[in-house]
Amino acid sequence: MSYLEKLTLYLRIKDRNRFIDGTHLVNEMLVNVPQLHSFTFYICTYIDTVGLIHKSASEDIQRTFINIGQHHVASIVNCINDTQIVCSIFSIPFTFDRLEDIGIIFPNIIFSRVTYLLVEDVVPFNHEFFVRVARAFSLLKTFRIFNYESQSLCNINSSESYEIAKYPYLTYLHMLSAKY
Repeated sequence: MSYLEKLTLYLRIKDRNRFIDGTHLVNEMLVNVPQLHSFTFYICTYIDTVGLIHKSASEDIQRTFINIGQHHVASIVNCINDTQIVCSIFSIPFTFDRLEDIGIIFPNIIFSRVTYLLVEDVVPFNHEFFVRVARAFSLLKTFRIFNYESQSLCNINSSESYEIAKYPYLTYLHMLSAKY
């Protein structure tokens, strides 16, 4: 692989004891491909939190990429349940059609090619979240939502008007374990 010049990588890794970050990526992979000048990636790492104290924030992960000179990278760290945290790192612009296991907090960028989105979080979703998703994922066809907390209910008698979240290409909506 030492002559590889272009690489597109979509990788999901489970059962690790730490996230893959910029430092790990350089030391374990990029050092072996010195001719590489185009690297597009989405790497999603799942770690088990049972018995583990882990406080890596998205900003900490992001800093590891800035430290190695990679400024067109974003990261999302999300607690998907009581025992698992997921970290997604990806090159910008995001060129893949799937994004999985993000939570209510995601970067303020446009995911112009994503048609499949899986959102899982322990925090209740609210109206603003669905409006942000509609704006950021304009080509969304499949939207899967996993949430274990009660949703925010708006007051039916309220005179407030809300922006409509429009999903013009949505053909599949799956809500699981969401309490109302």
